[in-house]
Amino acid sequence: MNTKSIDVLGALKSCTVFASLSESQLRELSGKARIEHFSERTLLTLRGEKPEHLRYIVSGSIDLVLSTAEGGFSCLPVFEGRWATWLGCFGSEPLVHDLWSSGNAISIAFPCRDILKTVSDNPEALRQVIEHVGEWTRFLTGWMLSFSAFGAEKRLAYLLLLASSSACGIAREGQPTALTQTHISQFGFGSRQKVSRLLRSLADKDLVSMRYGAVVIPSRARLEDYIADSGALSADGAHEKVKFRA
Repeated sequence: MNTKSIDVLGALKSCTVFASLSESQLRELSGKARIEHFSERTLLTLRGEKPEHLRYIVSGSIDLVLSTAEGGFSCLPVFEGRWATWLGCFGSEPLVHDLWSSGNAISIAFPCRDILKTVSDNPEALRQVIEHVGEWTRFLTGWMLSFSAFGAEKRLAYLLLLASSSACGIAREGQPTALTQTHISQFGFGSRQKVSRLLRSLADKDLVSMRYGAVVIPSRARLEDYIADSGALSADGAHEKVKFRA
């Protein structure tokens, strides 16, 4: 992709955080941005550090990665059209994970100090930051609770439902997702072979369809119905349907 074809100002205008800024403020922020091209996987920020840039992902992904000395590894990808990461920019504490770019990735990097300076006196912009952080908090809280609530197959259905919500945007209904079997295995499902078996079982129920290197969610409503049949109960003991923002 030609650097000149990347619309830095358009990236800012597409985000609700910056919608209330003036044209001059948007152009000033655009002037502080830099275009990053990564031909191979690249470490951006080490765990225990604060990122210096808030990045809009043009292509590829930026991955939140946690690894251990014993060989443990987990990765949460943030794909194109999203930002990495609001909490890294606006939080006061260092990251508890590493930030990596994928190979063949392009991002627009905005200095965190300039983002903070521009929006710090804008209540509406700060409210939108809270919304973005809250969306990811709901995703991660739901995912954490699913480990006790569901078996492996329904937990995978729940992950796909969470991933395809507007809060997360990792996947989109009816479109092939960049979320691969390798990504899914790193969410605590074990080997790719086990993930493949679980996906085939969901496909047999018409809850997903399999494409080469991709998974498609034909209908979020069908996933919701499948999760609702898990026996989740409301306070009065009645079965309760799980609802997510589209």
